[in-house]
Amino acid sequence: MKLVFFGTSEFALPTLHALHESVHEIIAVVTVPDRRSGRGLQYTPSPVKNNAIKLAYPIYQPSDLSDPNFLSIMRQLSADIYIVIAFRIIPKLVFSIPREGAINVHASLLPKYRGAAPIHHAILNGEDETGVTTFRIQKKVDTGDILLQEHYKLNKNITTGEAHDSLASIGAKMIITTLKQLTADKLHILQQNHEIATLAPKISSKDGLIDWNKSSKVIHNKIRAFTPYPGAFTYFKKKRVKLFKARVKKHTHSSTLQPGEIQYVNRALEVGTGDGIICIHKIQQQGKKILPVSQFVSGFPEIVGNIFE
Repeated sequence: MKLVFFGTSEFALPTLHALHESVHEIIAVVTVPDRRSGRGLQYTPSPVKNNAIKLAYPIYQPSDLSDPNFLSIMRQLSADIYIVIAFRIIPKLVFSIPREGAINVHASLLPKYRGAAPIHHAILNGEDETGVTTFRIQKKVDTGDILLQEHYKLNKNITTGEAHDSLASIGAKMIITTLKQLTADKLHILQQNHEIATLAPKISSKDGLIDWNKSSKVIHNKIRAFTPYPGAFTYFKKKRVKLFKARVKKHTHSSTLQPGEIQYVNRALEVGTGDGIICIHKIQQQGKKILPVSQFVSGFPEIVGNIFE
C-alpha cells in the first residue's frame, strides 16, 4: 500500500524503518516543525525528520494540520492509508482523506492509558504488564477500534526508558502484521470498552517530586517511571537532586531511618521512607552529570547522615 507516515519522537523510528524495509511504499513523511532547543536556542529537527532526510522521503511540517494548503497536498498524494505513531492529535479533516483511514501505534493495552504518556503512567502505577495496540484513529483521542494488541511484561525494576525501547520495537513489528492482515482482510476488529478506560496525560518535570512519607514501593515506581526523563527528584539543602537506579530494601522492620534520612551502605544511599528503606545507586546534583553514588559521596561526604527535604 501507499502510505504517509506521521511521527515525531524516537519511539516512531523503529516503525519508520520497518515500513521502509517492507513491501509498502512511503510516499511522504509528516512531522512537527523544527523547534528551538539547547542553550543557543537553535532550531532542531525532530528525530523522525532527521531519519526521513537520510531515507530521502518528502517531508512536510505543518504547524496547523487543518491548513487548506496542507490538506490539498495530502489529497494530491492519494495515499491508501496513514500510519501515525508518537505524533499529535490528527483532525478528522486529515485522517478521513485516505480510503483506509489512519492507523495509530500506541504504547499501552487500550483502553488503558489513553494519552501522551502511557509508559510513564503504567510504571508509575506499578503495573505488571503493558503492551502495544494498533487501532483505527477516530475523532476522540485513542478511542478507535482495536486492530491488534501484544502484551509486554514489566518487571519490578524496569524503567520507562527500557520499556520504551522494547515497546517501540514491538510496535514496528506489529504495524507490518497489521497491514498484512488488513490487506488480506483477516483483521478481527474489536471496539474499545470505554467504561474501563484510564488516562495517561502528559507529564512534566514537577511531577517527579518525591514525597519521602510515601511507601518505598511508591517512591521506587516514581524513580523508575521518571528514568531517564524528566527524572524523579528531591531537595538537599534547597538544591534539586535527581535520583536514579533505585531498589527497595527488604527486611527493614528494624530500621530507625526517618523519611528522607540518609545513610551510606554498600556503595548505595539508603533513604528512609514511610514504611522502610529505598536504596539509591545513581544520583545527579543540580547542574551536574549523573554519577554512581560511591563517586558522588567521595566528593560530597556531607550528604551522609543528613536528610532529603
